[in-house]
This record gives sequence, C-alpha cells and structure tokens, in this order.
Amino acid sequence: MVKKKSIQKNRKSFVFRLCIFAFVVYAAVMLVDMQVTLADRNQELEQLALSYETQRLENKELERRLAAGVDDDYIERIARDELDYVYPDERVYIDISGS
Repeated sequence: MVKKKSIQKNRKSFVFRLCIFAFVVYAAVMLVDMQVTLADRNQELEQLALSYETQRLENKELERRLAAGVDDDYIERIARDELDYVYPDERVYIDISGS
C-alpha cells in the first residue's frame, strides 16, 4: 500500500513537472515570436519615418515655390513632362521603331 501511494505520488510529480516544462517551452517560443514581430514593426516604423521626412521636405519645397509666385518654367515643364501637353504649332515626332 505504501509503495502504491509512492508510485502515484511520483507519477503526479512527473506529470506536474512535465506540465511546467511544457509551459516554459511555450512561453519561450512566444517570447521569441514577439521579439521577431517587434523587430519587423521597428523596421517598418523606420521606413515610415523616412517616407514621412521625404514627403515633408517635398511639401516644404512646394510651399516655397507657391510662396514665390507663379513660375512659368515650372508650369511648362510639368505640362510637358507629366501631362504631355505641347504648343499648338509644335510638331511632335514619336519614334515607333523600338530602338
């Protein structure tokens, strides 16, 4: 009877230790996963900060140009490059040879 109780006690102790070990392993895996996620988010934050700074500088330049008044050369360049506008008497030749 004493040995039976001793065996049951050892079995319960083993199961308890196994559960504790499993919990510790699970917690360690979750911490590593959180660290990886945190590193990814920090890298994304740095990229967004760089993008923000670039956009802020571009806005500052546009505000400077707006404060300086109308710049005909700038307007002409935007019309030609981005909107494909040309003068009414101007001829545009397009090379379709592919080279």
